[in-house]
Amino acid sequence: MRRTFLFLALLASLATAHVAAAEPPSAALRLYAAGEFVAAADLADTQPSASSRAFASRALVTACATAQSDTEIRALLARAEASAREALLLDSRSVDARLQLALVYGMQGRLTSLPQAFAGGYAARGRRLIDQALAIEPTNAHAHAMLGAWNLEVVRRGGRVGALIYNARRDVGLSEFERARQLAPGDTLIALHFAVALLALAPATYGARADRLIREVLAATPSDALGRLSQATAQRLQIALAKSPQSAQRAAENSIL
Repeated sequence: MRRTFLFLALLASLATAHVAAAEPPSAALRLYAAGEFVAAADLADTQPSASSRAFASRALVTACATAQSDTEIRALLARAEASAREALLLDSRSVDARLQLALVYGMQGRLTSLPQAFAGGYAARGRRLIDQALAIEPTNAHAHAMLGAWNLEVVRRGGRVGALIYNARRDVGLSEFERARQLAPGDTLIALHFAVALLALAPATYGARADRLIREVLAATPSDALGRLSQATAQRLQIALAKSPQSAQRAAENSIL
């Protein structure tokens, strides 16, 4: 199960990539950069600030990518949800906390069957939080990327029925990703995030577009553990895409560390 969560772990990095270095402890930032995500969260959670608690939530969601079991993932998500909620209590207008909480709901939904996900309202709760984040900060590139991912994922997983229920649209998903790229043109995580969504949705249709995005990621110089993880994922996607659209789709749906 852990292999299905890299996409959302990458999203987690997007959601708070602009956290001010002065907010979470510098040691927590160093731990995160080194790939010690749970240790980073443990340290950040000791600080009574919204930014630190949102950062802790981010680190815990990212740690799901290396978890070894559903039980471990559920425990990480429970902690991530608590940290995000604490951040909102400390700052009711926190964009980062809203985006982290939306990610937690998305991951919780993926731990359930499709009927259970519908019944649990994960998609609706996630969308509401993303919309709130954009109402507070309309030019937040990461929120636009998440809205793009939300639309494409609901269309992919829920099909026509899910799209109708949640008013998800492919064209909106694509345009939101493009908006995110306009707002943050050098952000390779957004590029990879977009490529994964395209290949998971319709690799025969969007393969060439995804390949261009993947090449952007591979051309960058990684600065931390997540950057190296992103490039390794991009390499696997590129190899799979060269084989066939079906291989690319499987690779996107099961991106691994």
